[in-house]
Amino acid sequence: MKHIKLPLILLFLFFGQLKASQLNGEIKTDLVTDQGPAFLNTEIVGDQLFLNIPHKLLDQPILFNCYKGRSYSYMQIAWTRHKDKIILKSLSIPSTSGVVLPVVTDKTLMDNVLAIFPLEQQQSESKEYRINITDLILNKIVEWPQKLGVSFGPSVPDISFVEDSKDLDNEVIIKIRRGMVSKKERVSFPMYFGFSALPEPMKSRTHDYRMGYFNEDYMGIPQGIHVSGTHNSKANIIRWRLEKKYKDKSLSVPIKPITFLLSPEIPKKWRPYVKAGIEEWLPAFETAGFNDAIRVIETDSLSEWDKYSVNTNIVYWGQERYFRNPDGEEYGGTVRWVIDDRTGEILKGDVFLNASRETLEERYFVRAAPLDKRARSFPFPDELTGRLFQALTAHETGHALGLKDGNFGEYNYSVDQVTDPNWLTTMGHTPSVMNYTRHNNIPQPKDNIPPNLLIPKVGPTDHYSITWGYQEFPLGTTKKEESQLLETMIRLQDSIPWYRYNDSQFEVIGPARTDEVVETNDPVLSTSMALRNLERAIEIIPSATLNEKGNAGLFRLYNKSVDLWYHHMQHAASVIGGYDLQYKSLDQPGNMFDPIAWSKQEEAIDFLVQNVFHPPNWLTDPDFMVKVKYTTFPDKVSEYQIKLMTELLLAPRLKRLEYMEGLMGNNLLEQFLVKVQDGLFQNLDNEKDLSPRIQELQMAYIERMGAILNIEISVYNSDAKLTDYTDYANGLLAERLLELKTKLEKKVSKRRRKEVNGHWLLCLQKINAVLP
Repeated sequence: MKHIKLPLILLFLFFGQLKASQLNGEIKTDLVTDQGPAFLNTEIVGDQLFLNIPHKLLDQPILFNCYKGRSYSYMQIAWTRHKDKIILKSLSIPSTSGVVLPVVTDKTLMDNVLAIFPLEQQQSESKEYRINITDLILNKIVEWPQKLGVSFGPSVPDISFVEDSKDLDNEVIIKIRRGMVSKKERVSFPMYFGFSALPEPMKSRTHDYRMGYFNEDYMGIPQGIHVSGTHNSKANIIRWRLEKKYKDKSLSVPIKPITFLLSPEIPKKWRPYVKAGIEEWLPAFETAGFNDAIRVIETDSLSEWDKYSVNTNIVYWGQERYFRNPDGEEYGGTVRWVIDDRTGEILKGDVFLNASRETLEERYFVRAAPLDKRARSFPFPDELTGRLFQALTAHETGHALGLKDGNFGEYNYSVDQVTDPNWLTTMGHTPSVMNYTRHNNIPQPKDNIPPNLLIPKVGPTDHYSITWGYQEFPLGTTKKEESQLLETMIRLQDSIPWYRYNDSQFEVIGPARTDEVVETNDPVLSTSMALRNLERAIEIIPSATLNEKGNAGLFRLYNKSVDLWYHHMQHAASVIGGYDLQYKSLDQPGNMFDPIAWSKQEEAIDFLVQNVFHPPNWLTDPDFMVKVKYTTFPDKVSEYQIKLMTELLLAPRLKRLEYMEGLMGNNLLEQFLVKVQDGLFQNLDNEKDLSPRIQELQMAYIERMGAILNIEISVYNSDAKLTDYTDYANGLLAERLLELKTKLEKKVSKRRRKEVNGHWLLCLQKINAVLP
């Protein structure tokens, strides 16, 4: 298809001209007829739970939900009658994408019997059937499809019981206490089950791997690891049913806005920031043609029936933060959905904000304290901490709207741009709030960047993504025309590189796929600038923690500083064997993967040799450490040095360099291996640099090389070859060890210091074990 390149300035005009499409249907809000009750209803008699099923609901698809804490699972089921019994079936789902989502592993089975119930009572043929579902709810009868923590072992009957139930419009919610054994203790967990009516199928939007949307069965559809995430399975994206109220207007309020309720547990002083984080997405929906697309409602009370209704969306405040030594204290947040698998419609989307104030403040400190004086003592002012909660909320809200974590437009902003206040005001330091870029630590104090520009926000790529996913099309637009319009939007990535999406769950094949740092188009320069700020942040740690009674905060900040150093080194390392990538259709011009120039790769190798193999003292031995440390253990820098060295030698990187030799010429892989080994053993001629840390790294290098060369491939399987080393690479690695052996043999001498000579002898011993 001949595509249209639109300049950036015309993008919003293009989007603004697209009008609403004719919809297939709306949510049914009234099923009441003269044939009897509208929906399922319940009754608790003693300790038994009875369900009444209207005759007209037999053989109709219904949503069956299970909630345990923040773990959700759901399936589409149907009740059917067989003689004097009622049968509960789980259904295969015909998706509008053109595939059938299987009900079980055996894809030839279009439905599956979950349970059979004897009829307790039939009031009349035209009204409803009565069954006892106590055992269904209390015991493990159903195997839930989403493995999100709701799969559990046998129940403990003496602490299991039905607590309550609620009949709502087109929905039934049941509360139980289910006894089970958890970590060898008997516990009785509150759980909720629900049956709810399904809406008329909405108009779906076809999934495209070049856009960063979840699909309706994202846990079950393979993504194609061998093509680096470019497998475009038949699927629909997940999104909300958003319909214009005024079809003829370019900007219209929706018939039903996306509504979030703020949980009462959210402290009142943080609620304005949480609300603002959600509302950051309002302009993106305006770009897509919707005014006031999102509503945020604060509430001081919220019933359990509201929380577990498929018709409400809650923003929760994680309670884990209030427990001593909570597991996963660095955990930021998550989202749980209930999806109509037929179309990808999001029926329910809950946001869980779990990060503590301390976690957000410390993450900001190690990056931004040198640039924001408010961040140099704890706790931060509420205004600053509130903005951190706002950024967290904006990111999680993006998930609630259907967007993935990923890499949106990274490795495209320049160093000059991310240090320019004007650019940062309009474009931000990262194109999307969905990136794991965190806070901007590239500017220097002399740049005087306003601190509010250091925090991520909904960016230009988020506007672009929402428009592609939610924009309605003019009445009468055919399916083919709609597909062409969507493709035209995608082709904007050809000329606007920060609109490009790539999936980060596979190989880190270039700087556009790293996390935790600001990814500029000059990774070595931006990393060098970030390290200057990291050095300044480490210098501030003692004064920032001066008022603490113990040293826990000091160690925590130092360790997080070392973590950040590691992530920056990973970003620089991604240049080696790295590509500039853009997902493309076959008819798009240019390559999907363009090798980064070898001169840039060499620059990155030299940078890593200097900074990883021989890290600066301000990182390894800050002045304050002598006051609080009494042993060499633990050595977090050494741990990361070994990890980075191992990552440099991983088979996928060597395979990429080997492939690049065919594209770029030269013996790139050999040059890389020579530079790594020479840099690691440069102290063969300078014994003063033979510190215990470098000795440990050198030993780890020889052990790693030996492990690689001793790997035996017993079965050839092309799908498993990703992590195997080629014979070509093994030959070059063996050559490196032979050369190192020769050099060490020449250096071993009784006239050297004992600790030096002993180290070289141990190195030789390890090499000889590999290459006898």
